[in-house]
Amino acid sequence: MPDKEVKIGEIAVTMARDSLVASGVGSCVVITLYDRQLKIGAMAHAMLPSRDGAGRPAEEGQRDKQYKTQDVRYVETAIDEMLKKIEAQGTKRKDLEAKIIGGANMFSAFESDIGKGNVLCAKKKLKKEAVKLVGECVGGSQGRSVEFSLASGIVTVKTKF
Repeated sequence: MPDKEVKIGEIAVTMARDSLVASGVGSCVVITLYDRQLKIGAMAHAMLPSRDGAGRPAEEGQRDKQYKTQDVRYVETAIDEMLKKIEAQGTKRKDLEAKIIGGANMFSAFESDIGKGNVLCAKKKLKKEAVKLVGECVGGSQGRSVEFSLASGIVTVKTKF
């Protein structure tokens, strides 16, 4: 079963024979989408909530007017791109299950909690897109590693401390 590493600012969509992995997940969030029937999944490793930095999904159409390409370093655009690519493989949105991992507060000396903003943005965006959130391993102050097996749909999280 080959592993595909999903680095910060990347997304991947693949099928049952593969595993997707992400390492060094601190304040970033990893979002997984999975269709149990078709055994198709997607993973994003996003580092910031949204382009406006406020952790809110952009107004409809605003992003397309301002930016020519989808930048998957941001939670909201990463989810948009994952949905587009996974639906192109034949899955239906109603069949997708999502999980969120990460969002740690790695920089407690700063006032801003980027990790919390990432998690909040991911939850809002998934709800807006009518994707069922079935699991999460978020918050805290420690980094994580993630492995997503497409054969089973199991997401394994290891905490780094």
